[in-house]
Amino acid sequence: MTERDYNLPDGERQDEPDRKFTDDIEKFVHALAESDHSDIVAGKAFGLIADTYRIGKVCMKFSTPPTPFTKDGDRREFVLFSSAAENDTQIGYDREFHTGEGGRVEYALYRTKGTDAFSEEEKRMLDVIMEILFFHCGRWRLINQVKKIAHTDSLTGLPNSGGFLTYVDELLAKNQLTQYNAYYFNLTRFSLVNKQFGTKETDTIIARYSKALMDHLEEGECIGRLGGDNFVALIRKEHTDAFLEMLSGLETYGMLGGRKIPVVISAVAGGLIIDESVTNCGMVIGECAMALNVARHVDKKPYVFVSEEVRQQIYREKQIAGGFMEALQNGAFRAYYQPKVETDSYRIVGAEALARLEYEGKLVPPMEFVPVLERNGMVCALDFYILEQVCKDIRGWLREGIEPVRVSVNLSRKHLTNPHLCEDIMSIIGKYELESKYIELELTETVEESETNRIISFMKQMKQHQVALSIDDFGTGYSSLNLLRSFPVDVLKLDRTFMSSMEETDRIVLSNIVRMAADLHMDVVAEGVENWQQVDYLKQIACNVVQGFLFDKPLPKTVFEEKLKAGKYEIE
Repeated sequence: MTERDYNLPDGERQDEPDRKFTDDIEKFVHALAESDHSDIVAGKAFGLIADTYRIGKVCMKFSTPPTPFTKDGDRREFVLFSSAAENDTQIGYDREFHTGEGGRVEYALYRTKGTDAFSEEEKRMLDVIMEILFFHCGRWRLINQVKKIAHTDSLTGLPNSGGFLTYVDELLAKNQLTQYNAYYFNLTRFSLVNKQFGTKETDTIIARYSKALMDHLEEGECIGRLGGDNFVALIRKEHTDAFLEMLSGLETYGMLGGRKIPVVISAVAGGLIIDESVTNCGMVIGECAMALNVARHVDKKPYVFVSEEVRQQIYREKQIAGGFMEALQNGAFRAYYQPKVETDSYRIVGAEALARLEYEGKLVPPMEFVPVLERNGMVCALDFYILEQVCKDIRGWLREGIEPVRVSVNLSRKHLTNPHLCEDIMSIIGKYELESKYIELELTETVEESETNRIISFMKQMKQHQVALSIDDFGTGYSSLNLLRSFPVDVLKLDRTFMSSMEETDRIVLSNIVRMAADLHMDVVAEGVENWQQVDYLKQIACNVVQGFLFDKPLPKTVFEEKLKAGKYEIE
């Protein structure tokens, strides 16, 4: 309303033009109220008053600066209303407003061609109309912004899981989803980037990487970020090879000490070839996540697509995980013993205890159940179960007058999160009243740097209890020499890959490891020994203890017990 309308004395009637203007405002507001979408209802609202005010066209233009959700700002133009009649080419009225985030909204009204210019009174009336429109548009933009925030990752500006699934739903509703393949991908070794650049710059690197991904997208394709270094994507089928190539390595950069450092980011992905069987958006992420899990932890490949084989593999894993506790309670897991043999006398000087699962009368290979239990943390319960089984067997042999050998038991890195690990192990050994000399704990060489302090502390505690410690798969990691300096171990177990190759390079490495271990007063065991040529060479370099199929595969308790009684292998 005009200013004078607010100050009418009680009972005083408005004159006819003011009443007409009030009616027009009511019609305009009523039309706007029909929807939150200003760009849609504004045309109808102006259509109700266009003839009265000779309005031929109404244009809206707004621009906003960059925000966390619009990285490049927002600039758009709309024609809110256009009459059927011809319009004047000159702007008859314009009005500018400023938004809360420092943006600007401009409205321009064009008169119907051949009509008089707007009077000052009409402009004041149009001021009121445009203020109402600005308020409605602001509300519309706020609603859209809230929706966008709810569906947008604040760091990268990419859709979050909600935004990505909404887009999948839209394509599904349009019967267009089968034009795409879906991906769930995880950045490889990204923790190293975080360590090098720090958290703040790493976030910026993720944002740069996300922008680089977006720059490679074709129309209609979508990439979303689920958080951390996990992303999802919908990519047209014909671009599959190009997208996978991009995931194998995309260069961006990080700032360190004022210098621009190149960073090449690669990813491992699970993919889904979308067909008519995909009936809901949840299947897209779920199936891709399943394939990613196989790519990362089972096949060790840069990408895996969902297939019937993959589904069966996952189903099998669920069976193993779901039935683990029952199998443990029912004694389906058994400790099998693989002898360690001295090459000079062929005496059995030790053994490694290995878990075996009996299922439906058959032995399940450890490669089928150990990785599954590793991933979900159940392997810790299995390790303790095998340790207790070993202690029980050793106590039984002692009771029967059979002299045991030292038995090594594998411990997963998952145990390192247990602050009472040492106490738990000693409690099991103590339960069977065994001397510590009969037990050896075997840890893998591949220890993350973040675990180093914890494993050194654990080792020192076990040394105080005089429990022997060995490092398994030695020679395959990137920190072998550092391990020798830092870890108080008694035994190095050479990785079996040395035995399978035995090329000149391997021979040089082996001889130097054995010599170095001797200087550090450590024993060495060679795993994977399968022929006498390997034994002859190991003797030459003074590696005198071997383990492998040449002598025996892992044996059930009763068979190994007979070997213990004999004490040695009779070799012609």
